[in-house]
Amino acid sequence: MRAHESGSWAEMQDRTLAQASAVPAPAVVLVIGTLQGGGAERQLSDMANYWAARHWTVILATWSGPDVPDFYALHPHVRRVYLDTGAGRAAAGSRLSMLSSMLTLRKLVSEVRPCAVLSFLTESNLLSIIAGAGLKTRIIVSERVQPALHTSLPRMWRVMRVLLYARADDVVAQTRDAAQWLENRCRLSVRVIPNALRMLPELSGERRPVVVAVGRLTRQKGFDLLLRAFAQIAARYAEWSVAIVGEGEERENLTQLRDELHLDDRVQFVGQTSDVVTWMAHAGLIVQPSRFEGFPNVVLESMGLGAAVISADCRSGPAELIQDGVNGRLVPVEDVNALATAMAELMASPDERARLGQAAYSVRDRYRQDTVMNLWEACLLPQTEHERLPK
Repeated sequence: MRAHESGSWAEMQDRTLAQASAVPAPAVVLVIGTLQGGGAERQLSDMANYWAARHWTVILATWSGPDVPDFYALHPHVRRVYLDTGAGRAAAGSRLSMLSSMLTLRKLVSEVRPCAVLSFLTESNLLSIIAGAGLKTRIIVSERVQPALHTSLPRMWRVMRVLLYARADDVVAQTRDAAQWLENRCRLSVRVIPNALRMLPELSGERRPVVVAVGRLTRQKGFDLLLRAFAQIAARYAEWSVAIVGEGEERENLTQLRDELHLDDRVQFVGQTSDVVTWMAHAGLIVQPSRFEGFPNVVLESMGLGAAVISADCRSGPAELIQDGVNGRLVPVEDVNALATAMAELMASPDERARLGQAAYSVRDRYRQDTVMNLWEACLLPQTEHERLPK
């Protein structure tokens, strides 16, 4: 190729950089109920921070007001918006509050004109679809649990989901199982995007004989099953204890069950902490006894930290992360005896715990943040704009 046609290599690089810088950074509005502790809240916060670091215009809006404190820290360039000070109680039945919040979101979207609105969790999704009706902005909604088993969701919201999800520009699930349920029930096509594994610190130190479980203290998470399983084997493994990290409405019941099982000196309720990674990094064993899941962050992050993990083989997510006996252990849902047996086997074998933990590291490659975020960007942006983004 002649020089006057192509220019020097340095000149071509300069032109490429100039073209990339000429592409305006996308703008996106992210919506969720609150930023209190939880897997969906963590994922959305991580996504906001990732895009803000890439100089996107990122607005994170919650239906709750400033009276509900945020648990997750945000990048300084993320614009934080509260849709209405009363919207945190919208799901409890305040129609006026819901209407006010939806109008606030609609006004925000009209003013900002983002490339997309992305909402997490069913109630937030439905309010976002209504708020965005008739606007030219793409509305993307994402379910964050297995909807087939989310029986605590009020019937009104379940009916609205069937009626309104088809009006969204895209519906996202975390697993193929959840996507198939939504496709069959709502009669639409659903995209599958798993959780991303955020950058994890390299923590040193020996693992201790502690079983760590992390999550909201709700029936869904199955911590009662963990307590009953541990009670079966506690006498045989006197050096082991249990630490449950999280808060929730089941704390009193779980504390009472712990005492009834005479485990009060062996089980610690840590509460909610921002230092959960340290607990997972030093745990001798991670147990996730959930009755159902969306895509368990705790399992993913624990494996990324090289922990030996036992999880209930619940819908959905654990079986997509764990191959039983290869990089972790799966046990039947709500099977206390099977859970106790698996825990005892790994407590008795430090070599097996180390082998499973080493194999678990592979999730770092499979669920790299930049790989998963590229899937989200392909969902949020028009194809031509996505292709022009600097990689």
